Amino acid sequence: MPEFFTIAAVLAGYLLGADAIQLGTLDENRAPKVVQQHLYRHPVADAVERDRRRFLHKRQNDNVNAVDVPLRNDLFLYYMNVSVGTPPQDFEVHIDTGSSDLWLNVPTSEFCSLPVDPCTTGTYDANVSSTYEYVNSLFEILYVDKTTSNGDYARDIVRLTDSNVSLPAQQFGVGYESTTQDGILGIGYPTNEAQISFGGPLYDNIPVSMVKEGYINTLAYSLWLNNIDADEGDILFGGVNTAKYQGDLVSLPVIPDRGLYRDFTIEMNSLGLSGDEEAFSSSPLEVHLDSGASLTYLPDDVTDRIYSKVGATYDARYGINIVDCNIANQNETMDFVFSNITIKVPMSEMVVPYANFGAQELCVFGVLPTITSSLGNEYIILGDTFLRSAYVVYDMTNHEISLAQTVFGVDAADDKIVEISSSGDGKPVETGIASLVTPVGTIGSGSGSGAGTGTKNGSGSGSSSRTGEKGIASRFGGQMGLVGMTFVACILSLW
Repeated sequence: MPEFFTIAAVLAGYLLGADAIQLGTLDENRAPKVVQQHLYRHPVADAVERDRRRFLHKRQNDNVNAVDVPLRNDLFLYYMNVSVGTPPQDFEVHIDTGSSDLWLNVPTSEFCSLPVDPCTTGTYDANVSSTYEYVNSLFEILYVDKTTSNGDYARDIVRLTDSNVSLPAQQFGVGYESTTQDGILGIGYPTNEAQISFGGPLYDNIPVSMVKEGYINTLAYSLWLNNIDADEGDILFGGVNTAKYQGDLVSLPVIPDRGLYRDFTIEMNSLGLSGDEEAFSSSPLEVHLDSGASLTYLPDDVTDRIYSKVGATYDARYGINIVDCNIANQNETMDFVFSNITIKVPMSEMVVPYANFGAQELCVFGVLPTITSSLGNEYIILGDTFLRSAYVVYDMTNHEISLAQTVFGVDAADDKIVEISSSGDGKPVETGIASLVTPVGTIGSGSGSGAGTGTKNGSGSGSSSRTGEKGIASRFGGQMGLVGMTFVACILSLW
């Protein structure tokens, strides 16, 4: 680690606060400061290749109050509704905990102009928005295979369609050259924003803006994807829904990457099949929680043992593993063991219908071998085939992931939404770059993440892991002054 970065980390540590974060108590006289958005299911073409490109991009970057929003559960991926601009332009955007930028396609890109009209989830036209503002041309994604996607950053009004959230002058990416059909709403750490790789400063992404605009009290949200057959799930910014999980939430520390919190990386102790004494993996693994990944990606030796047990075989014709669809009817569970909690994933959630050939149904098992970049970095990803069975709280204020066994099929009438308190005294926590840097420059493993494409066009006007405790426990949160933020931002751009 460069010496100047260690100095920056130590400086940030001095500026950190120690505000605790916890679940608030229900107040019948006040609605919880929570934003709820629905998630919806959407078919996705070649999801495995899409995952692969996203992960390779992440590794390339290694060189360098509560709001509940419903989500849409497609064949592999989940989407939510937003509108952007004046007058509003409507979008269905892919929700992604593994990246940090909102970015949108434009109607004039070569990809979106194809005769098959691939960009049906919405395109952004800066020329028809009276509130559009150009920021810079640093929206660029560089893949390991040397392909690039370039575009602009812009500011405009962004609204979360299923709630009353309206974010004025919100920064986002505009993809003028795109090779993917959907816009993406990245809700990860701001340190993972695309422009950081090209010397740009941190900006307030969607979760941070919701805190600053007073819609939620803390930089945290919970994700409930529901079961594989459900049409909808939801995301709850600033709160949790206690009706949608069983037992206690168990908190685990996020593992920093070379002193920076960039990904939702935690330690998994072991993995096995219920009722089987022989574990698929008994050594601790650092795993990334990524809602943008359709499947789960585990080391080759672990994957081989799983395939042998469930009878899955790799089919070179499709580049996927094939499994008997009847495995979904078995009672066994895949048991993901973390400190003080085990998440049990039913076989019905791991066996994914893939295609039909006449009367024959083709199913894949929801685990694939990890993707390794040309730099030799290995991605261990717990994607949607795991996340559907886990109720997950992503806490970027205290750098924790809280897990509980999910409850499927909860009706809205049974919701029990509780606000996540920002601190023990009820005062909101100002989040800035200080809370994203470890105070002692702790070295850990992890990765950046990003997804999206675009090129600039001028369109428009102008392994250190510790055991967690039950509940949402506090670690670090705080506020950094302007001088300190500027100093560390400069260090990040150089590092």
